[in-house]
Amino acid sequence: MSAQLNEAITQAKQLVLQNNADAALRVLKPFRKSMKGANSSHIGLHQAFVETYLEKGELEKAYPLLVKSCELDPQGEIGGSDKFFTLGQIVGGSDGLGLITQGIENLSRQAGDFLQQEQAEKVVAGLLSMVEIWMTDLCMEPGAEEQCEELVSKAMEVSEEQSAEAWASLGSMRISQQRFPEAAEAFGRSWHFFQAKKTAFDNEEQQSSNVHVEFANMLQPLLNLAKMCIELGLYDMALEIEAAIKDIDEDNLEGLYLEAFTHYLICKLELFKIQNPQVEVTPENVFEFNQHFQELPFAAANDLIKEHAQEARILLTYMIKLAENNDANDEIVNELVNGATEVVSELGGLADIKDVIRYKKGEEVGDEEEIEFTEVDQAS
Repeated sequence: MSAQLNEAITQAKQLVLQNNADAALRVLKPFRKSMKGANSSHIGLHQAFVETYLEKGELEKAYPLLVKSCELDPQGEIGGSDKFFTLGQIVGGSDGLGLITQGIENLSRQAGDFLQQEQAEKVVAGLLSMVEIWMTDLCMEPGAEEQCEELVSKAMEVSEEQSAEAWASLGSMRISQQRFPEAAEAFGRSWHFFQAKKTAFDNEEQQSSNVHVEFANMLQPLLNLAKMCIELGLYDMALEIEAAIKDIDEDNLEGLYLEAFTHYLICKLELFKIQNPQVEVTPENVFEFNQHFQELPFAAANDLIKEHAQEARILLTYMIKLAENNDANDEIVNELVNGATEVVSELGGLADIKDVIRYKKGEEVGDEEEIEFTEVDQAS
């Protein structure tokens, strides 16, 4: 029984790594009832079910097993301390901070005087999760800003200022403090270290399953970084990040929308510059002007604006078509599609599907169907 169980746990974990949670659950199912009897204290089995349920998005099933796993292994000596970070993020608030702190303390105790790279990365991730809790759940608590500063500083220290995620967190904090130039600098450093990490993965000769998982795990942080760069008007950097997102998942709906929206905003910024040549838009003042230039109608466009508008239009058309394959009740997908539909309508409607196909093949898209722009009445 023990050998069969251990084999099932190993197989299920591999299937989860391959994004096949349904198959993992089928492997584990024969042992589910035993968690109320002979295997009621089997940490590995509990954690295997937790990972599988979380991969399936079934938090309500994962949660009680996750709590039980933490209770069975409070020092993280058997099943590791990742479960404390996961549970802390789910719980949030002061209790969440306590759980994450417990996970960090477990790792530090096991490491002794020197943290291995993997341990250091987990500690940094835990510290940044605590920052997120302070910036959201506990943002109104006294000393919240000081706590965030201290935690980010600690993350920088542990990572020797080489964590892409820590720099992104610092940039996010600087935006909330309206210290925009410092935020822009932090995002630049974050992207630099993400590029280094991506290059390291690209150069791996033997791409193990773990490397693939770590590569895929960059997706959400890069999406978040792209959104923050867009917010600061760092459009060139945002396009670079969105290209990296495509390398990880070329059909990611949010990535496609962000790339299209970046091209769209570049159009609006160029239109704003044409009408306001005396104004220099920078990260420091972009918040002052971005609402104004987003409201500008497409008019008197030059070739650069038309080029970016065409990119946006094709990307949005592809994204909308791709979304038709998703669950019609998925709220996130519906929100993205609604946003894409609104933007593409301003660009003249959906692009010709033949242009989309040529674009996907890497072929140059002609200008047979140019976007029509309204001429501005200079006398008005």
